Amino acid sequence: MKLLLQVTLYYLIITLIVFGFGGVMTYRIFELEVQRETDRYLKSRLWSIQNSIENGESPYAFNSANISIREVDMRYPESKYVFSDTLAEHPSPRIDALEPHRKLTVVRRIQGKNYKVEIFDVIFEQDDILEGVFQSQTRLFIILGAVLVMASFLVSTWVFRPFNVTLQALKNFRLNDPREVILGTTTTREFKELNDIIRQMVEKNKNDYKSLKEFSENASHEMQTPLAVAKGKIELLLQSKNLDQEQLSLINSAYSSINHLSKMSRSLSLLTKIDNNEFANLLKIDFSKVVLKAVFDFKELISLNAIDLQYEVEDNVMIVADPVLAQILVTNLFQNAIRHNIARGHIRVDLQPAFLEISNSGKPLKTDPESLFKRFKKDNQSGETIGLGLAIVKKYVK
Repeated sequence: MKLLLQVTLYYLIITLIVFGFGGVMTYRIFELEVQRETDRYLKSRLWSIQNSIENGESPYAFNSANISIREVDMRYPESKYVFSDTLAEHPSPRIDALEPHRKLTVVRRIQGKNYKVEIFDVIFEQDDILEGVFQSQTRLFIILGAVLVMASFLVSTWVFRPFNVTLQALKNFRLNDPREVILGTTTTREFKELNDIIRQMVEKNKNDYKSLKEFSENASHEMQTPLAVAKGKIELLLQSKNLDQEQLSLINSAYSSINHLSKMSRSLSLLTKIDNNEFANLLKIDFSKVVLKAVFDFKELISLNAIDLQYEVEDNVMIVADPVLAQILVTNLFQNAIRHNIARGHIRVDLQPAFLEISNSGKPLKTDPESLFKRFKKDNQSGETIGLGLAIVKKYVK
C-alpha cells in the first residue's frame, strides 16, 4: 500500500469519527431549530387569532382539529406562553395515527373575557430528523472519501515524484558503478534533507568499498606472489634425491598447506567479486555446451576413479549469465560429485530447460545439507577441501 493512500485511509477513519460526533451535533441543532421555528409559528397564529377576535370575529369560529379556544373563569389570570410536546391526531383525515405535535397553551384576556387558547402543530419526528441527518452525513462522507482517494493518486504522482525518483536511483545503485547517483530535485524540505543524507551515505559507502576493494586486491595479489614462490621452491626441494622419508613427509605437508591457502585466497576473492556484482558481463549463452564441455573435461578423471558417468543434456538450453561464472559453477559441481563419491560409484548429470541436476553415490551426509552452502562449512571438517565451493555456487545461482 502506498504511503499517501495509507495516510488517506487514516484521515478517513478520523473523518468518520468526526462525522459521527458532527452527526449528533447536527441532529441536536436541527431538533432545536425545528422546535424554535414551530414555537415561532404557534405564537404568530396566536397573535393572528387574538387580533381577529378583537376585530369582532367569534372566538369559537377558530376551533378546529389543531386549535382549541374556550372561555374560562375570570379568576384565571393571563399566563405566559407554555410550550409542550404531545401526541395528537394528524390533521389529515387520511392519516389515522397519533403524531408528535408541538402545543402552545396560554390564557388571554380579550374584550373583557378570559380565553384559554391551545394551538397544535405537527412537528418533524425525531426519527425523520435522525434519518435525514444520517443520510446527508453518509452521502457527504462517501463523496469526501471518493474525492480523497482519487486525490491521493493524483497528488502522489506530483508531490511524491522526487521521492519516487530517489527510490528508483537507490534500486539501481551499485557500489562498483563510478557514475554519480542522480536523485530527484525538489523544493520539499523533508525530501531535500533525505536526498542530502542519501548522497552522504552513498559517497561514504563508495569510499569504503573502494578502500576495501583495493585492500582485498592488494592483499590477494601480495599473498599470491610469496605463495607461488614458496610452492616453486618446495617443488624444487621435492626433486632433491638426498631426502629421507620424514623430510619428504614434512615438505608434502607444507606444500599442501600452501596450496590450500592459495585456493582459499582465490575463492574468497571470487566471492567478494560476486557480492560486489563485478561480473556484469551478462550474455545469452548456450548452457548445454558449458555442461557438455565439463563432461568432456572431467570424463578421464571420472574413469580413473572407477566412477560410472551417465548424462542427459538437452540441446540449446539458453540462459542469460556471465560465461566465466557459468563455467565455474559447473566445474565446482563436477568436482564435488567426484570428490565426495565412493569407489565404483556413479554420477548422473541431467540438464533440462528448467533445471540442472548433478547427483552421485556419495556417503550419507552427517550434517544438515543447507549448512553446506555456508562458507567454510564441510561435511568432513578434516577433509582436503576448503569449504567454499558450494558457497560460490549458491551465491552465483542467487
